[in-house]
This record gives sequence, structure tokens and C-alpha cells, in this order.
Amino acid sequence: MKNKLFFLLLSVSVIIFGCKKIDFDDQSKGEALGAFNLTAPQNNAILVLNSATPNAQVQITWTAAKPGVSTASTYTFIAALKTGSLTQPLLEIPADNDGKTNKLTLTQKQLDDALKAKGIADGVKTDLIWNVRADNGTKKEVASANYNISITRFGDGISNFLLYGPVSSANNVEINPNSTTDLITFKWQKAFPGKSTSPVTYKIKFAREGESFDTPIFEAASNNSGADSTFTISYQAMDQMLSSKGFTDQSSAAKLQWTVEAKSGTYIKNSDYVNNLSIVREVKLFMVGGATPIGWNPAQAIQMIADKNLSGTFYAYVYLTQDGMKFLSENTDWSTPSQKIYGKGAADGELLQSGGSGNIDIPVAGYYRVSADLKNNKYYIQQGRMGAVGAATVAGWNPPNVFPTQGLTLIGTNKFMGFVNLTAGEQWKFVDGAAWGDGTAAGSKDFGKVKNTTDGSITQGDADNMTVPGATGLYRLIWDGTNIKNLKYQITTGTVFLIGAATAGGWDNNNAALPAMIYQGSGVWRVTTNLTAGEFKFLLQKGTWDYTYGPGTAAGTITDGGGNMSVATSGNYTVTLNEFDRTYTIVKN
Repeated sequence: MKNKLFFLLLSVSVIIFGCKKIDFDDQSKGEALGAFNLTAPQNNAILVLNSATPNAQVQITWTAAKPGVSTASTYTFIAALKTGSLTQPLLEIPADNDGKTNKLTLTQKQLDDALKAKGIADGVKTDLIWNVRADNGTKKEVASANYNISITRFGDGISNFLLYGPVSSANNVEINPNSTTDLITFKWQKAFPGKSTSPVTYKIKFAREGESFDTPIFEAASNNSGADSTFTISYQAMDQMLSSKGFTDQSSAAKLQWTVEAKSGTYIKNSDYVNNLSIVREVKLFMVGGATPIGWNPAQAIQMIADKNLSGTFYAYVYLTQDGMKFLSENTDWSTPSQKIYGKGAADGELLQSGGSGNIDIPVAGYYRVSADLKNNKYYIQQGRMGAVGAATVAGWNPPNVFPTQGLTLIGTNKFMGFVNLTAGEQWKFVDGAAWGDGTAAGSKDFGKVKNTTDGSITQGDADNMTVPGATGLYRLIWDGTNIKNLKYQITTGTVFLIGAATAGGWDNNNAALPAMIYQGSGVWRVTTNLTAGEFKFLLQKGTWDYTYGPGTAAGTITDGGGNMSVATSGNYTVTLNEFDRTYTIVKN
């Protein structure tokens, strides 16, 4: 009996200790259903169904409920009037994949039809509560909290539409704020109404970059009283709008964003995307007058360079004769309504905007830097010069030592050329006066290489130094402002060769037998050499065809690149080239 009792206790002990290794889980037997939560649409969402986009999808989602061992849950979307109860739902719709997925996807038309079937009229807003019922065959559960949603049935509607242009860009759009004839046109995709009886009208909206369109800085109906999918505004009107909204500095970029609001009946819809727009109001200034190379012809007026450091200040390097001149806001006729004419005020240097202002008289013909400060109503007529300064030059980094030995010659409006001895590997810049630029309209200006560029672009003030590209020696330097928006420089070896079939070196641009011209000073080169009957031209740098001169349109003139000169008979010739005057002569000895 003792042994039987012992074995009985041992058996109970084994059972007890064995049971400790088993994890009982009511859910694993399908006896319970795990909790889950609604996720989207968010609570208190507002959904306005769009009759113009019936196939657009509405998606309802929730987290999955933990299933039992053998029976997965199925789900049903349920919704009731906000004043009602989900125990008597208005809508019951199985989830996707026959209820097996924790997601319900409906088209707007399917949802609209479901509401219509329950007697809700077109265009009516209905406030609902909604939830999801999970059912694993043993137990039914709903999510822990109901969500509210407001759904408006199909009424008026508008199709999706895109903005076309101006497209978003990091580049500035430059406009002339004085122009009433130049226009900016905004375009977008035409939208279609859900009801043909409610045509679509448009309104364009502008906001500061990053700000809300709820409080736009400007809005207006599109063209044709809001019926067209375009909006056109003149440069002048755009400038006036920007100035009235606090963008008073015309030279600084006005960072904007724009969108379009479409309306059909009571339905309002915005474009699918928003475009950014950066506008710089490019104030222009021109020179005209008997003292200038173009005379009193405003259509050919010389456009001046905008000072990068001084908003509203302009300058130009130009040869002026003894006569008068004025400034114009446009290179259009004197009588153009938007034309502004600036002349001399009561005293020298005073700039007056008036058709009756006096001419600015130039007493002596010469090379000048002409400056106009529109903000302070001043003008300056100063000596026009440009030179090289820096460790590469004999002047060092001392602008007062630049002129006259390191100076260049004005060879055309806003273009200088000169021949300067430079030291290998050293650095230099351009300067137009006996001091570093001081940021004033009357002060000197210095120019260096635009940072992180290799295309020869130069700019005022904060810029990199240029470096001598080759051996110590004579170099040809060109300061070129003929493109007033993209100032450039050029450096080539200070040599000129004759090249071509008429020469001993032929057309080989590296041939040692190419006749080398000798610099005479003041831009003049000369060589006496034997030429055979045939063609030739001027080569400015061996080893490349990038820098050559050929004959210009007028007899005895040169042009960059161009064709070939020729000699009819073989013999000994003296060839002279004047780079400053842009002329050449060929004389047989």
C-alpha cells in the first residue's frame, strides 16, 4: 500500500511539473478575438464626393485583429447616422478580398450609390459615425473607438487638373517693371465639371513661398472673366502688385508660389500641385545722345550694366564725343507711355526724371565710365579705364600702382583689351580705378572670377582671383561686358602668328615655321616675311584654333574667327595688325 501511494504521488508530481511547460492561450482555440484600431480616414474627416471623378478611390483602413488558431477574422465596414447607433447601421460593406483584408477600397461612385440607396439626396452632406466589425466565427468585435466622418454626396464636381507653367524652377524670371506690353501668361490644364449645367471658372492665387493660400497676397479671376485656363498679367502690373505687398526692392528676388482654384456650382477644387515662382524685376537703363556711338536714336540706345552691389545703379564704359546725352528706361520711342527720360537737373551730377530735363554735356571727347544712381538721383561721368592688379603684375595688390603700365584700352563699348606682363602661377584681378571697390556709385570697381566657374565669367566684389595659366611673359587680357548680364574675361598669350597656305608653316597651328609678329605697342603687331600666293589669317595662340582673326565686313578690318586674307603673288610682304583699332594692312615690299 505504501508503494502504491508513492507511485500515485509521483504520477501527480509529474503531471503538475509537466503542465508548467504548456502555455495555455484562449485565443489560440478561437475563443477570443484581439483588439484593433481604426486608422483612416482620420477622425472627423470631411469627404466631399466629386461627381467629375467617379472612379477616384476612397480607402478605409484599420489594424488587423489577432486571429484564432484556425479561423481568420473577416471584416465589415459599418456606418450609421451620427444621431443613430451602430447597432442599427445605415451602411454595411464587406472589406476587400471578401472581407479578409483590413482595408476597404471603394470608388467615389460606389460610395455615392450606397448613400443614394439609403435615400440621401444629391449634394447633401451627411454626418456619420463609423467602425469596423471583426468576426472570427466565434466572437465579434468592433474597434475600440468610433470615428466621425462627414460625406457629401455627388452634386457639382470638378475633374483633377495640373498647372502647366511657368513651371517651378530654381532660376529667376526677369521682368521689366516698366513694360506694359511684355506679359507673363500662367497656364493650367482645363478642368471639366461633374454637371454640364455648372461650367468651371478659375481663380489664380499667389502666396509667399512656404505660406498658406488661405491668406494669399493676390488673387484674380482668370482670363475671359474666369472662364479661360490662362491668366495674363503685364510686367508693370506684376511689379505694382509685388510692390504693394511689401516686395519693394525690385532687384531682390520675390519668392512666390502659385496655384489655381476651380469652381463649378458650389464645388471648389484646387490644382493637383503648387508651382514656385521667383521674380526679379529687372530695371533697365539705356544711354542715348549725340555724344554716344548711336546718336539720338532711342531704338538703338546702349543698355547699361546693372551694378551687382548697388540696386538701382547702372554703369557703362564707352567712348563719348563732345556733345549731349540722356538716359532712358526703355530702348523704345520717346513717346512710349512707359518711357522714362532722365537728364541733368539744376546742377552737374543731379539726375532728373523729366521730359524737360537738360542734356548731360560731355565737354571733351574720350573714354568714360558713365554711372547713373536712380535711387539717389545722381549721375557720374568719370575716366573709363580698366587694369590688372595682383601678385602676377608689377603693381602687386596695390590699385594705385596699376595705371598706366598695367592698363587696358577700351576697344568698344564695355570691352577692354590690353597686353600685360604676368608672372607664372601668380594671381590677379581687374580694377577700374586707383582703389579697391568701395561699394559706392562713384567709387572704383574690382572684378574677379565668379566662384566655382571655369567659363571665364567675372563679377564684382566677392569673387575668386584669376591665375596665370602659363609661363611668365606677355599676355593678352580682355575684359568683356558686351553681354551686360554675363561679364567675361579672356587671357591668351601675347603673341600673334601668320598661319595658312601662304606661310612657311602652312595650316599647322603648332608649326615652328609660322611667322611670328612683333609687338609694337598700343595694340599694333608687325612682321616682314616671305609669302607665297595663297590664303592666311592671324593666329593668336599656337596649338588651338580658338583665337584667330579673319577679315571683317569692311575692307581692312578684322573680326574674331572669320575667313582668310590672301596675297595674289609670291614675294616679301609687311603685314601689320592693330588689335585695338581692329584693322590690318598687307604691303608688298
